[in-house]
Amino acid sequence: MGRISKVSQHALRKLLAMVLSAAVAMSAAAYDYPLSSTAIRDAYFLGRRQGGLGTEFLADYRQVIPSLRVEEFISFARIETPFVQVAVQSSQKLNYSAQDAVEDFHGKPLAFRIHLEICYMPDAPPDAVKIKLIQNRKEIVPDSVDRSGFYPPTDIYTRLPSIGEIMDLLVDSSKIDGSTLTIEIETPDGQNAQAKFELQTLR
Repeated sequence: MGRISKVSQHALRKLLAMVLSAAVAMSAAAYDYPLSSTAIRDAYFLGRRQGGLGTEFLADYRQVIPSLRVEEFISFARIETPFVQVAVQSSQKLNYSAQDAVEDFHGKPLAFRIHLEICYMPDAPPDAVKIKLIQNRKEIVPDSVDRSGFYPPTDIYTRLPSIGEIMDLLVDSSKIDGSTLTIEIETPDGQNAQAKFELQTLR
């Protein structure tokens, strides 16, 4: 009996260690702001690693919206958290150290960026797509929204009409937390769609 008890205690300790390490890993992977010097170093080394950030990592920050499309052009939403911005900028600079990154970013504001390419109809009217950012059932108002028409690429002699909008939103990063961020999209022709980002698992 004592032997069985020791074995079960050992198994229980192993299980608790696994659960604890998983919880730590999950919390380390969640969105956080402002960035600590440790988080900035993590972003720096991620950006500087051999092979760069990699499409797999960046793909988690991009959502295709298949219900909104015009022919082969499909809508999508992309977010850039402060952590991602540090990683991307670190990957692009020469002779750049982790200490440089900490000096450049620690204690300095970084906006939460959202890029949208919404394709929904030929001859799309300008500035007509409505966007709502929702988190914890509350709307987050962006600090700025830049809009332009989405014109399909053609040759230099042809110009097609706009099929949607390109939008760049800047949000105060302190307004965002580590819960699910939902981007609600409403087009002037009555189409509705959503893009959801699980910030519990994205830094």
